[in-house]
Amino acid sequence: MNKSPLQLFNATSKGRPVPSRSLMQPPLLLLSAGGFLAVATEVLPIGLLPLMAADLGVSGSAIGLLVSAYAAVVVFASIPLNSWTSKLPRKPLLVGLLIGYGASNLVVCLADSYAVALTGRLLAGACHALFFAVLFGYASRLAPRGRLGGAVALVNAGNAVAIAGGVPLSTWLGATVGWRWAFACAAGLAFLLALGAARLMPPSPGSSLSGGAQLRVVLREKSLHRVIAAVIVLVTAQFALYTFITPLLLESGFTRDTVGLALLAYGAAGVLGLSLLARFTDSHLRRGLLVSVAVMAAAVVLIALLGGTPGWTLVLVVVWGIFFGPVPSYVQTAAMNSAPSQPETVSAIHNSTFNIGISAGAFIGAQTVLVAPPSGIGYVSAALMLVALVVVLTGHKDGFPPATTLNFRRFGRKNP
Repeated sequence: MNKSPLQLFNATSKGRPVPSRSLMQPPLLLLSAGGFLAVATEVLPIGLLPLMAADLGVSGSAIGLLVSAYAAVVVFASIPLNSWTSKLPRKPLLVGLLIGYGASNLVVCLADSYAVALTGRLLAGACHALFFAVLFGYASRLAPRGRLGGAVALVNAGNAVAIAGGVPLSTWLGATVGWRWAFACAAGLAFLLALGAARLMPPSPGSSLSGGAQLRVVLREKSLHRVIAAVIVLVTAQFALYTFITPLLLESGFTRDTVGLALLAYGAAGVLGLSLLARFTDSHLRRGLLVSVAVMAAAVVLIALLGGTPGWTLVLVVVWGIFFGPVPSYVQTAAMNSAPSQPETVSAIHNSTFNIGISAGAFIGAQTVLVAPPSGIGYVSAALMLVALVVVLTGHKDGFPPATTLNFRRFGRKNP
């Protein structure tokens, strides 16, 4: 008699879950859909900015704050929230977070003032701060032996699709039926996923260690220090340019009517790159990351050099997107491989540092455009990518070793 993925997962060895052999399990697919929801929620206001500003009677920069305030909550709350909830069972925590996403999006949907909308966004940011720690912790336990990278990539596929299609889809919904319906759809998806999680996700206990003890265990890992350094520098480089990609594309000869198509091409290229290159996460993570960063650095330099040639710029933007596509999976897997006994705590730290990089990149990009044309950001971004390349290249003994296949049994051992 064939067993369902849930039954396979629930088979235990000394109280530890034994995962299905396949990545295409309903629980893992649900986690991927959860990643889509989280990232789509984060970027929703971007495509709806002018409509929300006009309806709520505030400036466009105030609506932009709904995104930056969200990210700030993620940066500062990820590690504390994970510590405070470390002993809680994972399944009810995941369901509760999905309900929280639904409630927060519903608050924004029904907001009659900017203050209410901001409250909803802060609640969503708090959910996001903890969500990915729970998400990737579950993924690590569902992953077949030696396939942690594949499981991480599958979950990240939802994130990539949200980045590629979230802003265009929300913009279309806003223009067609009103901006509030975009948040209503996100709320509906969140509640549906909460029901799905309650039905499909196998039970998973919290940690026997306190949050503080977990954090001390994780921070003793020198390999994780290198991964954190690489993540901060690399994400800063990425978002220094990506945050200001629209003015750079305009400088390169795109019009306001065609910039959106270029951004959509970039997002689609990221999904394509993830699907094509994420297979190397388990077998050749170090080599895959080095190649991706090197190609990205070359692409962004050429984008800066080829201003005024929109055709070639579009080709390079697509190349940049393809090779960035698998990068989040590479670095997430490297981080979890550095301290495999505490996947939730590692994911919380990674989530916080990733958002530090986003904020730092936006700041550096903003300072660059004050003193140079938008193309100047390409050179700054490429320089930072080369620094990240050196950090990864010199991490062959810690953080980014040549052999990176993770033995699932290391996740099943008792906490130290």
